[in-house]
Parts: sequence; structure tokens; C-alpha cells
Amino acid sequence: MENLMLQSASEKIRRSRLVPYGLYSIICALLLLVSSACGPAMVADDQAKLLAQAESQKNKKSLQNQQLLTQVGRATFLSYKDYQVGPEDLLDVRVFGQDNLNREVRVNGQGEISLPLVGVVKVTGLSPQEIEKRLAQEYGSRFLRHPHITVGVKEYRHQRVAVTGAVDKPGFYDMIGPRTLLEMLAAAGGLQDKGGNARAGDVVHVIRSQHASELTRALKETASASRQSFSPRTKTIVIDLRRLLMEGALDLNIPIRHGDVIHVPFAGNAYVLGGVRRPGSVAVKDNLTLTQAIAQVGGADPVLATNQVDVIRFGEQGASQKITVDLSKILAHEQPDVPLKDSDVVVVGQSGLRKALFIIKELMPGSISGAYRLTP
Repeated sequence: MENLMLQSASEKIRRSRLVPYGLYSIICALLLLVSSACGPAMVADDQAKLLAQAESQKNKKSLQNQQLLTQVGRATFLSYKDYQVGPEDLLDVRVFGQDNLNREVRVNGQGEISLPLVGVVKVTGLSPQEIEKRLAQEYGSRFLRHPHITVGVKEYRHQRVAVTGAVDKPGFYDMIGPRTLLEMLAAAGGLQDKGGNARAGDVVHVIRSQHASELTRALKETASASRQSFSPRTKTIVIDLRRLLMEGALDLNIPIRHGDVIHVPFAGNAYVLGGVRRPGSVAVKDNLTLTQAIAQVGGADPVLATNQVDVIRFGEQGASQKITVDLSKILAHEQPDVPLKDSDVVVVGQSGLRKALFIIKELMPGSISGAYRLTP
């Protein structure tokens, strides 16, 4: 009788202890069943596509600085023909058949040179070829018939240029002789790409002061020139870095002048949130798309993510616009990918039931590890 009572009590205890394990199993099974009906999760193939895009983006960034060095070597010869003469340059002037007119002359502080017969000639801001034409006009109009004149720069003055923004070593740089945009970017250590917010964008700005001759000409061309004050002005030249570096568009590798400011803006940022592995910001450059941004934060979470993705975009007046897409259809090329803009917020959908399952799994690890496992 006593043995029967002990067996009965033992059976009740065993059953009471097994209830949590059985209940947890039922909850998990129901959640899995319902969640699978609520929308397909990210499959392994989709994740592989996103990760492949992330690797491609990483390789592309390192390639940009390699291309920078390559293009510098190809393009240096272009800068000499466009070099603009300035104070302190030493010019070698040769007049064919008139050795007595040959001179080495240094440009003075007013940008002038003095030569036999023609006297003082303004040369600042002109290229050697332009100086040749001007001297040919001066000598040809009064002293020589069809003169043939060559002008070369024997010594270059020291020039100062500022390089700022997303470069490895921003600061002021002295340059002797003609230099191009690529040469100055290389001198500043190349484009910055340290991840996060420390990445160069897709363009470079060359901010240039107008010379007095250029400014005078601009004022004369305006109807209200007489009412405008004579003050220094600047112009900004915008260069597409992708075309210059990746496509080799050497026409964009412009000559740099004394006093130029070369500014490389940092890339803008988009923010990826929701059902992804590592929520955070990504640099908006290289025509960044939605799938590339998701790939850069580790891809969609295989447990929590759904295929619904919202892109929230803010206008100039603060108004927001929501673009909703199906990620699986984009990856299957059934829908176009979405190009992202600066300050876009990407929200990858999360399944509420999958999230609940995930929380239960985290809070009750002992139910699977054997905390309730009893021997009969």
C-alpha cells in the first residue's frame, strides 16, 4: 500500500514538471505555423545575393584609390600646356633668326615682363602658348614680319593649394610647376574610406578665385556692370569622381592653379533599421541602392525579417514620403531596385510572431537544454 502511494505521488510530480516543456513545445509549434503563413522569410539564396553585393561594394571602394594612382601616371603630361604663368616664373623667350632679342626674363609682382623693342608686356594668367601669340602680335605689328616666337617656363614659382574634406591628409600643399587635380589628391593621401561617416563622396569641388582680367571681363558682360563693386569672386568646378577614376575620363583631370581650394565632400548617409543583422548607417555613394544598403549591414535577419521594406524619404520642407517594396521581388528582378538618397531611412519589416518566438527562445533556454528532463 505504501509503495502504491509513493508511485502515485512520483507520477504526479513527474507530470507537473513536464507541463512547461510540453506547453513550450506547443507554443513554438503554433508560432512557427502561424508565422509561416504571415509572409515568407528571407531564404538562404536571398541572403547570399545580399552578401555578394556587400563584398562587391567593399572591393569597389579599395579600387578607387588604386585607380587614383594609376590615372595620375597617365595624365601628368596634360597639365603643362594649360599652365598659367604668374609672378616669379622665369620665362625663356626665343625669337627665331633674331638672337639679339632672345631673353630669360622673370615675371614681376605685377605679372609683367620687359623685352627689347616692345617694352612691358602683361603675361600673368596666360599660358606659354598664349604669351607666344601676344608677343607675335606685338613684334609683328611694328618691328618684324611674321615673327616665329617660342616661350618656355624655365623656373616655376612656388604655388599654394588647400586640399580639404574626405582625404587622408587634408591641409595646405606647395606645388612647383603645373599640377593636376589627381596629382593633388594623391599628394593628400588619396580619398578617405574609413567606414561610417568617414567616406569620400562621388564628387570633388575645386573652388577657384577669378583673376582680375577674368573678373573685369565678367563685369563688362553684365548690363549693370557700372553699378557693381569690384571685389574678388570665386567659382566652383564640380568634378564627377566616378567618371574620372573608374572610367578614366581624363578631360575631368583639370589643371590646378595657385590659390585653388580642392574640397572632397563626405558621403551622405542612409539609415537601415528593423529586421537586419546590424542596424546602422551606410554611406550614400556609388549610386547606392536599397539591396546594397541592406547587404552592407549584414543582410536581413533570417528569423525576424519579412520581405516588406519601407523607405522613408524626407523632403526639403521636412515632409516625409514612404516607399514600400517587396525585397524578394527586387532580388528576383521582378521589381526595380530603389536608389537611395542622403538621409533616407530604410525599415526592413519584422514579423511580430517570429519576434515573440525569438524572445521565448531567449527567455527559456533551459526548456531545451534539459532542465525538465527526468528519469522515470
